[in-house]
Amino acid sequence: MPDQPPPPIERFDGNSDPEYHLRNSIDSMAFYSKSDLVKCRAFSLSLKGEALEWYYTLPPNTVDSFRTVMTLFKKQYASNRKQEITPADLVNTKQEKGETLKAFMKRYTETARQVNEVNHSFIINNLSSCLRPGYFAEKLYARPPKIMEELQERVAEFIRMEEMRISQRKRQQEADVGGGRKDGKRLFGNSDKSGELPRTFKFNHFTALNAPREKVLKEALNAELLTF
Repeated sequence: MPDQPPPPIERFDGNSDPEYHLRNSIDSMAFYSKSDLVKCRAFSLSLKGEALEWYYTLPPNTVDSFRTVMTLFKKQYASNRKQEITPADLVNTKQEKGETLKAFMKRYTETARQVNEVNHSFIINNLSSCLRPGYFAEKLYARPPKIMEELQERVAEFIRMEEMRISQRKRQQEADVGGGRKDGKRLFGNSDKSGELPRTFKFNHFTALNAPREKVLKEALNAELLTF
């Protein structure tokens, strides 16, 4: 065994992806030792809990090389392997009803990054069919970007447009709610319960048309037809 301890790595407890742990172990051991025996013994130091118990229960003379350890380890924890993302998964990544372009593009980009051996042309040309019908999908289909940088620029532009429309719609809704309260006020005061026009005065006595001016004014004041 080398004098120095093996490089520290995150210890595997049986609940994560075995492939990921093996890659970390192999990389960390690359400059530590090339001996299969050392690698096999050092590998146990990268395990804990249930995984370490499994390692100690391996039958004697089972392990003859580090490759055998890798094979047994991957077989034991095969169910923990991360499911491979395929191009079909990217094709089936659809924008949901009510989902913003910004939220969808985050999902689409994250899925695209996990697909192995997929080129940029496929990612670009597939996008328009994954979007809900609308202005952006039509523009993207009619004039697809040639490179990823162009796609990113156009997506950013349409996200800004979408956010502006959402902001305008929100302000309009708030204005409509406020306007509805104003329109709901009674036009003729609290005493008018029916909403009808005020009733006109009824008179039982009419002033003659040829009456003196002083008399006409006096009767008008008495009837409260004039105010000052």
